[in-house]
Amino acid sequence: MGSQQKKKGGAVKRMKVAAATTDVTMDVDLLDCPVCCYPMRPPVFQCTVGHTICSSCHEKLPKKCHFCSRPRVSRCYMAERVIESIKVACSNVNHGCTVRTTNYQKEDHEKSCPHAPCFCPETGCSFSGSTVMLLDHFSSKHDWLCPQVKYGYRSLAFGLKVGTTVLVGEDGHLFLLNVKLKSLDGVISICGIHPHITGSKFKCVMTLTRHDPDYSQTTVIDVRSTNLHDGLPKDCIPVIVPELALLNTGASALAKLGMVLGVELRPQ
Repeated sequence: MGSQQKKKGGAVKRMKVAAATTDVTMDVDLLDCPVCCYPMRPPVFQCTVGHTICSSCHEKLPKKCHFCSRPRVSRCYMAERVIESIKVACSNVNHGCTVRTTNYQKEDHEKSCPHAPCFCPETGCSFSGSTVMLLDHFSSKHDWLCPQVKYGYRSLAFGLKVGTTVLVGEDGHLFLLNVKLKSLDGVISICGIHPHITGSKFKCVMTLTRHDPDYSQTTVIDVRSTNLHDGLPKDCIPVIVPELALLNTGASALAKLGMVLGVELRPQ
């Protein structure tokens, strides 16, 4: 906090002025404990010379300085004030995150930062970005359909065809629906797109129907979350469309079968 001086009656009176913030450049490693190398957080301790150490190492090590062997005698309040006052940017700043935290809070923030990157699974495409950026990329660069869905309702039904469709949940969650043909049957898979890989938080009810000849198939699967760093996940539970239902149709004629795929997403 800044200050200024005024003379009054021969005495010097210090008056506090409003604190100002400014950008500075420094080596953030200086904010790490010199023993364990983790970011220091209050309380910070010091020896009689001023060498600092974090509270965790202070409790584990003998009460002598790790550098000079002098006694550790007190907390270093100045270091604590510096540590609390310096704010660092999130590593995902280029993906839209504007959060600035203390150095010791940065790692915890980034573990759940919604702007952490996800990746485009298209072969040969190196795009990465937040889910908001990724949705725009899917639509504008790959021309994938991106319909919105309402949870708990069969809010989407469309003709079955080979390719990728991006489902946009009412809360902004993205889901990648992929349809492909193998030698004898069809395979449908779905995964959630999330920057932080978690357990399944959604179930998907897929319904396949067709008239002439009549065919109906309903499958309920857990939806796995992925950031797509390694492309489309290989361990998603697939929905198999049997050869009999496809009537030996190739990919180019699949849409002409009249097979309708209904999708319902349920949070769990």
